[in-house]
Amino acid sequence: MQINLWTIRETLKNGINLQSQEEKICFILHTLEQIIKGERLSFYRFSPVGYVGEGIAMLENGRYQSINYIRDDIRVLPVIRQAIDKQRPFYYAGQDIITQITSRYTRNDPLYALLVIPVIMNQITISYMLCEFVKQDLQIEMGELEELLEFGKIAGELLIQPQIHSHPKLSPRECEIMKALANGLSTKEMTDLLHLSEATIKQYIKSIMGKLDAKNRAHAVSIYMAQNL
Repeated sequence: MQINLWTIRETLKNGINLQSQEEKICFILHTLEQIIKGERLSFYRFSPVGYVGEGIAMLENGRYQSINYIRDDIRVLPVIRQAIDKQRPFYYAGQDIITQITSRYTRNDPLYALLVIPVIMNQITISYMLCEFVKQDLQIEMGELEELLEFGKIAGELLIQPQIHSHPKLSPRECEIMKALANGLSTKEMTDLLHLSEATIKQYIKSIMGKLDAKNRAHAVSIYMAQNL
């Protein structure tokens, strides 16, 4: 497996102009597929509140499908929690498949190997990717896992990129707040991500709701997404 981080970074830059998070996620999965040639790749959002993983998209045999019906408690999935807590990729193959992979991953076809890659931004795990190998396993060395860790960080940068077109009523910082809200982040999560106090973030949100004439946060996100498009 050949990984060139400079090439990856330049490739993912092409996703900056994509309008929605879902488009960026599909673009990230496509780029990852070119690197590792996994048969089944999937992307999940992660929230440290309750350790919840929410399915977004899967790429299999060149086709994308939504997996938003998946909602996992990561605390009972140690192979994923390990990657999230330690913020580095983990690769499971051979005996590990039998001893560590739970029934959650039981398939009609055999699972030869599983690769878990955390997506990290500002030292926070915001998402994770699963790469399932159902035809044969893939020999991955420690150095390649370190490079896949960097891939996860570059992907995180792409997902949290400020919108290319700012909202006409909001400041750049308010747009950052709205982007975080649209991605499901809580006030506490935003304090770590944006390096602001909870009081400051709440004040920004109050200002945003006034400018958008929104009734609540969900309403503000709806208005923001519609007007920004």
